[in-house]
Amino acid sequence: EPEVHTFPSKPDGVFAPAGGTHIFRSDSNGEDLEGFAGAGLYDSITVVDCLHRPVPYADERLIFDVSFRKQLLRKLFDLGRLVEANFNGQPQDIEGAVLEGGELVVLQSRPQV
Repeated sequence: EPEVHTFPSKPDGVFAPAGGTHIFRSDSNGEDLEGFAGAGLYDSITVVDCLHRPVPYADERLIFDVSFRKQLLRKLFDLGRLVEANFNGQPQDIEGAVLEGGELVVLQSRPQV
């Protein structure tokens, strides 16, 4: 049975304008160093200014709707297994998004260190 170990902790969200934008991160490839995961250590810079505003987590279904949470966790698990299978079973560090309609999008995947 899937289990949530932590919930969202960032008080503010970054919201892209209509039409979207690109996000760049300044780093020194620290994530590619053997045995080192540097995710979240570097600044992200958007091409177009984005709105920053508090996220109303009290309204977030992920927190209060157990059925929704289980369904989403199952979809994420199944997608993760598909991505790993694509890389011959090697564990992956997968980044993605859940669209408003519930569709999952894989943005990038790399071997887990």
